[in-house]
Amino acid sequence: MKMKKLRYAAAGILTVCMIGSLMGCTRSNSGSGGSSGGGAAEEEVSGSYTIRIACENSDTYPATLGLKVMKDYVEKQTDGNVKVDIYASGQLGGEEETLEQVAQGSLEMAVASFAPVVSYDKEFEVMDIPFVFNTYQEAWMVLDSSIGTDMLDSLKEYGMIGMSFMENGFRQVTSNVAPVQTKADLSGVKIRTMQNNNHMEAFSALGANPTPVAFSELYMSLSQNTVDAQENPIANVTDKKLYEVQKYLSLTNHIYDAMPLVCNLEFFESMPGKYQGIVKTGAVLGMEYSRFCNAERESLILEELEKEGMQINEVSEEAHEEMKGVAQPAVIEMVGKDLGQDKVDEYLKNVESVLEEIKSY
Repeated sequence: MKMKKLRYAAAGILTVCMIGSLMGCTRSNSGSGGSSGGGAAEEEVSGSYTIRIACENSDTYPATLGLKVMKDYVEKQTDGNVKVDIYASGQLGGEEETLEQVAQGSLEMAVASFAPVVSYDKEFEVMDIPFVFNTYQEAWMVLDSSIGTDMLDSLKEYGMIGMSFMENGFRQVTSNVAPVQTKADLSGVKIRTMQNNNHMEAFSALGANPTPVAFSELYMSLSQNTVDAQENPIANVTDKKLYEVQKYLSLTNHIYDAMPLVCNLEFFESMPGKYQGIVKTGAVLGMEYSRFCNAERESLILEELEKEGMQINEVSEEAHEEMKGVAQPAVIEMVGKDLGQDKVDEYLKNVESVLEEIKSY
């Protein structure tokens, strides 16, 4: 239970911080110091813009709730001159499709997991390395540092720009075979993963049989026993009603997963600078709110899943370290072949530097 208590304690602290941040950002933009404008000469703006944002998750998913905060902020701060339309539940297609639409300029924005983003920009592959983060505040501090901002900016080479990291959460394992308490419990288990070679390598190293399945087909694949297990943040377990087709939920915390909010670069640069600042600020507010929602409701979701009949278990620190000792080196080697081992080493060194800062708080 130790790891759960650490996560929930962090959520309680961050609740206060994020509410203060939301209020603070709103106030700052009414003065001369806000990113949306101000200063010696107020920029004259004209024209109207519509931002369509695609999201594969439901209306009540933390990331989607964050988008709604962004929408309210942007529309209010621009007096309705920038309209934000949210298309949740995969209305415009899956993550791969909508990301391609953003890259091509037929869609303004999309929220996508790291896996499809990696297909465009390999700089994001470092986020596939498992067992790097133990708590949410560790992951958030890294993404909010230059490590995260550099990744978001690197998308410019591909005709896109990253706005912020919407929350998805730590990925966990569900199964119909048995609870995962040690590495041995994954041996031979046919587990659904995303179409992500690094995720597949991690589970192969752990002895499982990783099988990529589209997110839209996941429920059916589990119900038909095409796969025996899957891995996702727990918000997806309840959002997609996976508790109806899975018996066990094991809190493996193997990968922290965020979802970059990506914008078409040409569209973004077509807006006046003032509106660009407002949109970026709105994206950050949305990110913070999605984190707040996810952290606050995880304990409630676990209670709901238990009521639905799922058996939930913690993974001991000893078992966690055993999994890390096998999976992490395998993925580091694979990512190193794609990016260059020097880049991977630099990332891990920078992460360690950021995590050292936490210890001084």
